[in-house]
Amino acid sequence: MKKCLPIIFAALLMVSALTGCKTISQPVMSTTGASSPTVSLTASVAYEKLIAYKTGNYGQQSIADFNEALASTPDELTEFLAAVADVSGAISHDDENYDFLDTTIRFSSHELYCEHMGEELTFFINLAKKSRPCSYVDEDGETVYDFNCFVDVNVAYSIDNPELVTVAERDTVLLTFREEMQNYLNGLSEEEIAGGGLEKMLKTKSTELANSLSTENMKLSPCEIYLIEINNSF
Repeated sequence: MKKCLPIIFAALLMVSALTGCKTISQPVMSTTGASSPTVSLTASVAYEKLIAYKTGNYGQQSIADFNEALASTPDELTEFLAAVADVSGAISHDDENYDFLDTTIRFSSHELYCEHMGEELTFFINLAKKSRPCSYVDEDGETVYDFNCFVDVNVAYSIDNPELVTVAERDTVLLTFREEMQNYLNGLSEEEIAGGGLEKMLKTKSTELANSLSTENMKLSPCEIYLIEINNSF
């Protein structure tokens, strides 16, 4: 069973990478609760399975209890990751459960997988800054910008005492790290970004954030940057 997990998780990561975990196709369920005709029965069943964990107090549950409820055995983990992969390709931004699925379930699925495989916990982040919009759009109707900067980073973290960290605390820490890194990039000028020192500046900022957001029970490390792409048209 363990050999199946990397395949399922790789599929999940591919969906996340292609969509940025932000722009996915059609909603799995309609506003009336009926299955959307544009979504497979498999995705609809998986959707119902996952949102069942969105109880009234899920945010106050400990990471230990919440993740244990999601999957306590290798077979349950395989089924859970398969459900996450199915829903990740179908859920839409305007779905009322989008944040729960894209944040809480995604974080927990990654933690369960890494724990099972003996791998380090990491949080993948896409950062982007665009400026100087052009007067035309691309083939998808999206605005084209003369200046674009894209950065991909990984943030390693550990939850040393999962029974003492709530789901809400974990989600808030990771989302705050991403938001503050994006805010920092937004605040840099085009000259600062294109000047050659962006990697150092981002690592310095990530160190500051890791230190301020880490607690006795959950610790973050400075980010690892593995992609910086700058397109600057004058």
